[in-house]
Amino acid sequence: MPRTSSGAEPSTSPETHFVTSFSYRRHGGVTSVARPVGPASRPAGLSSERQTRYSSAVNTTVQAAQAEQLEADQQIIHRVLAGHREDFSVLISRYSDPLYRHALGMTGSPDVAEDILQMSFIKAYQHLAEVRGRFDAWVFRIVANGCKDWLKNIRRTHLSYDEDDQPSSYSTPDEELDRTELRTDLDRALAALAPSLREAFVMKHVEGRSYEEMADLLGTTVGALKMRVHRAREALQVLLEEKYA
Repeated sequence: MPRTSSGAEPSTSPETHFVTSFSYRRHGGVTSVARPVGPASRPAGLSSERQTRYSSAVNTTVQAAQAEQLEADQQIIHRVLAGHREDFSVLISRYSDPLYRHALGMTGSPDVAEDILQMSFIKAYQHLAEVRGRFDAWVFRIVANGCKDWLKNIRRTHLSYDEDDQPSSYSTPDEELDRTELRTDLDRALAALAPSLREAFVMKHVEGRSYEEMADLLGTTVGALKMRVHRAREALQVLLEEKYA
């Protein structure tokens, strides 16, 4: 029986065939990281009172959008649980891209990221009746835990990103060599971090998420996440300073 790139034998359950029938495979790697769209920055020149009103209006708009998304997801979940299994494809299409980017940032391997994403959606489908609150946060934690489990079970000596097909902005072979060497060193340093520190660093500096969004997805506090990111930066500095100081 063929094995997945993460080493596990592929499941042959009906759920596996159902989930994998909706293709979300990436071709050619990831060429850029799409940063999530957040509230617009506060316009300059507003008085303190107007700034407060502006911030309140932005927060209200964001909260309304989140409530609308929550309601839409809940409607789909109810339909799937009522027997309309094909509607689960809507949730896959809606959330697979950001989840894949997170898995890729955590593992450094497109194939492993695909494996984790597939198994996470299968698990989400099997336990869909257990969703309480936001589906996106719930399924994110499934993917995040899958990434951490994978990191615990591999020898973290080298991590590389699939960049062979990506265009280079460097014009000379020497510059390209320097870029490749630096990226390899950064990958190795990231791979040496504890999974929780790597997770926080990737979410903040690769995916561009706010601390508030990170806290919602991971079910922890902003303060704890700021500490993890700070510790990750310090650890990366120590790992890299000997060569690049």
